[in-house]
Amino acid sequence: MKKNHLFFIMPLLAAILFSCDKTEVGPAEAVLFNDTIDWQWIVENNPYGGNSFYWWHHPSMGMEDLGELSDNWKKPNDFENGAFFLRVEILEQPTDSAFKLQLGFWQDKQKAGGHSETVSARKLMTGGPGTIIEADLGSPSSWWQLREDALVDFTRPTDFYQVGLALWKAEPMCVPMGQGWNNSNACSDPVAVAAEFFPMKAHVTVIGVAAGHTFSGWESY
Repeated sequence: MKKNHLFFIMPLLAAILFSCDKTEVGPAEAVLFNDTIDWQWIVENNPYGGNSFYWWHHPSMGMEDLGELSDNWKKPNDFENGAFFLRVEILEQPTDSAFKLQLGFWQDKQKAGGHSETVSARKLMTGGPGTIIEADLGSPSSWWQLREDALVDFTRPTDFYQVGLALWKAEPMCVPMGQGWNNSNACSDPVAVAAEFFPMKAHVTVIGVAAGHTFSGWESY
């Protein structure tokens, strides 16, 4: 090869290699959350929520935890059209009452017309210490959305103002809301219902798997 050809090719190769080194591609399977939680119902001094919610990502309270996922959940890996997997092991619970859990993402709290929100289907736990669930929550693209006119935008998860779990009493299905908060999903006697579940200690793991990929299985964790 002539020297003048090398003169042009070598800088091009160097540029390609340099750009490849700088490209950060997040994992196609990533841990969103993995920790043992002490879940209380009371709101006071509970930055994660209380009132039957546990939010591990809550920037207004100084908690910013999106795990191993990148700051864009659509590119290069598409988690919106992938799937999330939930494993929960109950370590301590006041009773053996059954309940349901769902994962949710809340975004743009001050947006005109109200915030955006999407939550998974509820998954049943039979209740009581030793109870374990390993559930496929499916694709967020198929989850319930609070606003069909303003869907949760997975290209900017850093704008999620809450990420976490909601707990529902299994039968009759309701949320033990209280302490100044109420809506149509509230249990009629929230204090009594809350005493069935809280305080609760549990180990919670949430895994995101991008579209086009298969979950490696819980034995990997």
